[in-house]
Amino acid sequence: MIQCSLKNLFTRSLNAGGSCRSARLNYIVSGVEANENDPGAAMLQEVRSAAPQELDGAELSRVTLIRSHGGGVYEVQAEYEQSSPERSSRKKIGDRLWTFDTTGGKENVIHGKLLKKETSPVSGFLPDPGSLINWNGKNDDRFFAGGTPKIVPSMRENCIAVFRESDVTAKFRRNIMELTGCLNAAPFHSWEPGEVLFLGASSSVPFRNDQGVKITEITFRFAIRRNRESLEVGGVPMGPAGGWDIPWSITMPHLDDFKPITVGAYLSSIYEKGDFSALKL
Repeated sequence: MIQCSLKNLFTRSLNAGGSCRSARLNYIVSGVEANENDPGAAMLQEVRSAAPQELDGAELSRVTLIRSHGGGVYEVQAEYEQSSPERSSRKKIGDRLWTFDTTGGKENVIHGKLLKKETSPVSGFLPDPGSLINWNGKNDDRFFAGGTPKIVPSMRENCIAVFRESDVTAKFRRNIMELTGCLNAAPFHSWEPGEVLFLGASSSVPFRNDQGVKITEITFRFAIRRNRESLEVGGVPMGPAGGWDIPWSITMPHLDDFKPITVGAYLSSIYEKGDFSALKL
């Protein structure tokens, strides 16, 4: 019968956080029959089963046969290494790192302020577009106003948050999924209700920090558009509007001069609001 015992011979090093960075434990294995086909495999498997899988944050990385003492007695070394990369080792549970980008967003606008108009000397006829942009001059069922892209104030923010691996539960992941595509119902990270759109999140592979704790980084992504105190659509005052509300209008020709005029202005919403406190940021 194979017997395995820990020898009073080991090495160990600590990192700056005081947890185990690497270690070696030596085991004496005896009772190996000389006529076994592969005694080495049996000894290594015995030590692999007997040695702790983790030593103060360092994980068992390999077992090595290092010496034969004769008479069926062998010495096997179990080696431990900390798996966390150096760049991340100092991170700890509760860390929150926010970054932002304000390159601006785009939206297609149909209405604008007309600055100048000139007729062609050939036609002598000058249709009046009113406030429309890129209107095709038709007032019947062929009416079309293409508008133009406009840079609008917007921001992207990311938050890299560090969690204990065991706290990233199925319920927490489900909350993240269900809040994706929602607006903040309450003030969030200095922004007013309805200004922040949650775009989703992604996680890193779990790793151990220099304190030996297994942690996971989750990157949360948000898009921000400021609420507006007053909004005008095609010359029609709409009052306050949310940053992610969608303004649109209906244009028809005026009865007297067939000039396109806005006969109806509207404000729509396509996003639900949610409780962002469930993101634990």
